[in-house]
Amino acid sequence: PETLSLLEDVMDGYLPDLKTLDAEVGRRLFNAPDYPEAAARAIERMIGARPLVIKNGVLVSGVIVRHLALPGLLRSTEAALRWFSRHWRDRALLSVMSQYAPVRDAPPSRALSRREYERIIIWLREFGIEEGYCQDLARDQDWLPDFTRENPFPPDFSTPVWHFSAAASGGGT
Repeated sequence: PETLSLLEDVMDGYLPDLKTLDAEVGRRLFNAPDYPEAAARAIERMIGARPLVIKNGVLVSGVIVRHLALPGLLRSTEAALRWFSRHWRDRALLSVMSQYAPVRDAPPSRALSRREYERIIIWLREFGIEEGYCQDLARDQDWLPDFTRENPFPPDFSTPVWHFSAAASGGGT
């Protein structure tokens, strides 16, 4: 709350994540059993501070709540969508992301399935969430950055503006 109060006079919009509203998922995956309560309070404060204003299709003020759907944890996604619909549907936008990709041994160990994705689409309709964003289900993982390359992002998805180099910054090689 203290950090948000410092930002309220300078922020026109917020883009918070809502990972889960399940304390057990927060504990198990993020080592933060208090995450659901803290995230809900922060989002409530952000939405209260910035009314949703869209002019000519451009967000001028407001909040876009992001939710990354995790494979095997669809009940957590359902709860997040239901909560958003009940409390904020007409006061903020929702962005549902489907891009989760497993990293090493971290759970979940797979990407979102087509069946899980389709269930999410059904919930969006069922809960009346009609404004916002829903990421298409990725067909492959070509979009993942490769940080061993100078430009880690695939050329189709990015144009580098600058490149950091330790030598140019006075650092070693």
